Amino acid sequence: MAINELKAFLEELKKNKKLLNAIKTAATANEIAEIGSEYGYKFSGDELKAASKKIIAGVKIKKQDTSPSYSFGESGIDPNEDNYKSDM
Repeated sequence: MAINELKAFLEELKKNKKLLNAIKTAATANEIAEIGSEYGYKFSGDELKAASKKIIAGVKIKKQDTSPSYSFGESGIDPNEDNYKSDM
């Protein structure tokens, strides 16, 4: 595991706002690893996920829910379903 690369990358995040903003838009660990490689850090998304289960002093890695959510209006009913009844 590239734990030293990850630690260096995470330390860089504390100092580099541009890098921090870049990873905020990443949806997956692999995307974060790709961004890290653009800055010269070599680790994989799997290594990042494995490190997130360990305690690294001064760093908190959190999962982000990127699952899609769907809104069907206030009632939560899809008007396109066959059993939909409109009061109008």
